[in-house]
Amino acid sequence: MAQGVDIILLGKNYRVACPEGEEDKLRQAADELSQRLETLKQKSSVNSTEHLAIMVGLHLSYELHGEQAKNQNYADNMNQRIVELQHTIERALLEQSQPIGNIE
Repeated sequence: MAQGVDIILLGKNYRVACPEGEEDKLRQAADELSQRLETLKQKSSVNSTEHLAIMVGLHLSYELHGEQAKNQNYADNMNQRIVELQHTIERALLEQSQPIGNIE
């Protein structure tokens, strides 16, 4: 059952629904978001909460896409290595099954 979790962003309190057992993760995410919002607010002349939220959301989306690309590249490399390992094992098994020759 979803729980209500109170978070504070830019001095405003929000109550957010959250699956049971996920409250700490949501609070950590909210803390990171709050920190990013505050940092951007201090570094820029933007005063609009909506504009700040959009800019931080865009930056987070950019970071997410970069991480997804890294993960996909890693998965592709691992799959290629697995295929190469399978071929190596198959060749070794074929060589083992070949008769060595007559020993007299």
